[in-house]
Amino acid sequence: MTDATRSTSLVSLPERTLTSVIPILGWLRRYRWKRDLPVDLIAGLALAALLIPESMGYAGVAGVPAEVGLYAALGAVAAYAITGGSSILVVGPASAVAALSASIVADFSGDVDPIALTSALAITSGVLLIVAGILRLGWIVNFISRPVLEAFIAGLSISIIIGQLDGLLGVEVDGESAVAQFIDIVSNVADWQGWTVLIGVAAVIALLLLERYAARVPAAIVVVVAGIVIVEILDLASRGVEVVGDIPQGLPDVGVPELSMAEWLELLAGGLSLMLVGFSEGFAAVSSVSSATGEEVDSDQELIGSGAANVASGLVGGLAVSGSLSKSEASIANGARSQMANVVGGITVLATLLFLGPLFEILPEPVLAAVVIVAVLGAANPTRVLDLWDVNRADFIAGVITFVLVLVWEALPAMIVGVVISLAFVVRRASFPDVLELYRTSDGSFVARGDEELDAAPVDGVAILRFEAPLIYANAGRLVRGSKALIAARPDATRFILDAEMVSDLDASGARALAAIDDALRERGIEMRIARFHRRARQQVHRSKLRARFEGRIFPSLDAAVHGDA
Repeated sequence: MTDATRSTSLVSLPERTLTSVIPILGWLRRYRWKRDLPVDLIAGLALAALLIPESMGYAGVAGVPAEVGLYAALGAVAAYAITGGSSILVVGPASAVAALSASIVADFSGDVDPIALTSALAITSGVLLIVAGILRLGWIVNFISRPVLEAFIAGLSISIIIGQLDGLLGVEVDGESAVAQFIDIVSNVADWQGWTVLIGVAAVIALLLLERYAARVPAAIVVVVAGIVIVEILDLASRGVEVVGDIPQGLPDVGVPELSMAEWLELLAGGLSLMLVGFSEGFAAVSSVSSATGEEVDSDQELIGSGAANVASGLVGGLAVSGSLSKSEASIANGARSQMANVVGGITVLATLLFLGPLFEILPEPVLAAVVIVAVLGAANPTRVLDLWDVNRADFIAGVITFVLVLVWEALPAMIVGVVISLAFVVRRASFPDVLELYRTSDGSFVARGDEELDAAPVDGVAILRFEAPLIYANAGRLVRGSKALIAARPDATRFILDAEMVSDLDASGARALAAIDDALRERGIEMRIARFHRRARQQVHRSKLRARFEGRIFPSLDAAVHGDA
């Protein structure tokens, strides 16, 4: 791309300044303390009411103690408030990254403390995110297609719900996949613990009712407090209801987990997977939030902000984190105006660690399971995958395969397969673009042959071919074959016109294909012309030997190519 192309582009990379890399230097200076702080205080306390129980619950999903989720929330909120590009987005423990983290840790070959490994994984993914942000690789979010990501999250959410049923019902589960676990739970219904089932189901119902009919009430904290009170009054711990247990009181230790260099290197693949899934989910969240705030999203800065949040979480002993749409929407609903609301939420988490740890030690596990189940219930929607059938069959196939693999296999390999399928379909679409013959209508416009235009007909003596993709090595041969097929079908043609309106890029293979077509047509006495070349491709032609070859044969419109003199 030339400098001129860059300078005239309506979409360009944001300029990097100190305040763009460390946004708190900008928004804190503009913060209106008297007007906004009271509102942010209320929103922050409401956020904490959701953040604390969900963070503890997602720690269970990740296979680590409840306090690890609180450490993650504390580190992530603080780091993103400094480096995040969104004024409202809440970054913290989330379902997809927690479940994926558990899968990666479970498959780790070394004999390492799972808590240390979980924190190291957060640091690894965070460093990769920061490096990607510095290198302006925000487009990496496109490595996972939206349909595959939605299918992955839907399947993973169902897996999380099934994985929480043992805590909700008080039954031992041995199955490795979600399907195996569900079969195990159903087949052992006689072993369900009565009081645990009662508390867990009641908590789920209460959460759903409060969210439906009292949206302004902090449902999670209300149910958590009620669960603690009921367990204490009825002494349900002695009747078989499991409780969270010991939560260390005080600040977490800060430091890098002690792993060997080989173990850190082994974490790279898992860290890359977490980076892709976490950032994809977080970018979807920040994109949704930005529509409510009117802010522009800088994907590269979001990489840095998300990376800093993950590194901070890992350094204080937490798990991997990502942007959360549900928490962000709750913060917006309670009037949050800036990251100060999230800071207040983080301070509340800190107070919980310092003073309220013993209170949460008697939190019943079925209530914590209920909080997680209700939190991911909205994402556990397979109809999003089924709806793809009417839009694009390739996306549907990729989505269904990913969705099924998450349920019958494991999260990490299912996600890798989903990414591979996404890339395979991208390559296939690039390799097999539509190559169409154009007819002219009675009003002088041009339409593809087969379109429902009753008065369209071929132009006498002229064959017009439309190529609907960038002309690159993956599809150059398709253009050559299409040209031969069209000339064979139109033996009367003395002029061949390539409609290059959609040829937005041209590589060496594409240039050779144009030259080969031109040579083949010249041998048959047919003149080749090119119409409506895309701006970038036209510049590439002008820089190459094709400029001299096609001198006087490149036209601004199809009509000019049909009627103009070369």
